[in-house]
Amino acid sequence: MLTHTWLLKELIGADNIIGNNLDAYVYNVSPDLLTIHPSITPKMTHRIPLSSRLPAQHRKAAFIRFHLLVDDMAHYGKIGEGSATGFDFNPNSNGYAYVKGRFLIQPIMNFYRDIGAEISFSEAAYRSHMIIEMAFDLTVNRKDGSLTTLFSEALSYTVENKLSEFSRTLGWFFGIEQKTITEAIEKGIKLYTKDRMDSLMSLDGRVNLYNAKFNHDPDNDSIRNNIRDLFTMGMDMVADYEDFLRATLKATEKSGFKPQL
Repeated sequence: MLTHTWLLKELIGADNIIGNNLDAYVYNVSPDLLTIHPSITPKMTHRIPLSSRLPAQHRKAAFIRFHLLVDDMAHYGKIGEGSATGFDFNPNSNGYAYVKGRFLIQPIMNFYRDIGAEISFSEAAYRSHMIIEMAFDLTVNRKDGSLTTLFSEALSYTVENKLSEFSRTLGWFFGIEQKTITEAIEKGIKLYTKDRMDSLMSLDGRVNLYNAKFNHDPDNDSIRNNIRDLFTMGMDMVADYEDFLRATLKATEKSGFKPQL
C-alpha cells in the first residue's frame, strides 16, 4: 500500500493532496484495502474497465484506476488496453516485479527443498514477485519516512469525513454493496494503524508478513534467517526503484490518465 501511496504522491505532489483531498490516497489503495473483508476477493477489485467515463459524483474513482494502471506495470510491464488485466499469473511476465523476481526463483526453490517442502517453478515465481513487492514497499518507506503517517492520516480523515461518499463511489465502481464497502474500511482503520504499519516497515516486519501468509513457524530461527536473506536479496534487486517510478508515470500519462481531485 505504501508503494501506491508514494507513486500517487509523486504523480500529483503532496502539496496538492491535502485537506479535503486526503481521501484520494484511500481511493488509490482501495483495490488492496477492500480485500480485508472476507466477502471481497482480489479478482473483484482488480478486473475493472479503465476506459469508461466517470460521472462527476464519482470522479475520485480515477485514483482507483491509477492503482490498477500501476499494477499493470508491476505485473505485466505495460498498461492493458481497455481494462485492468487483473491477477492472471504468468511467471514469464515482463512486469517489474516478475523481472526482478526471477533472480530469486532458484534461491526460493532451494530454500523449500532444504526444508522438505518443495514447490514448483510457477509457485516460486509467484512468491518471488511477492518478495519484490514487499521489498519495494520497505525501500520506498526508507526513502520517504512520512508515508505511514500520510496513509494513516488519510484513512482516518476518510472514515471521519467522507465515509458515505467513499462507500457510494466504491460500491458503484466495483459493483459491491455499499454496506460491505463501509464494513471493509472500518475494519481497515483498526488494522492499519500507524503503529502497526511502522512495525511492519522493517526487515523483520517483512519476514513476519511472509511467514504469516505462507504458514511458516515464526519461532523457527533457521527458516526466519533464510527468508530474511531472500528479502535482503530482494532489496538489492529494487535499488533502482526510481526507474520504475519514471516508467510508470510515463506510461500512465501516455494512457491518458488524468487525476480528478
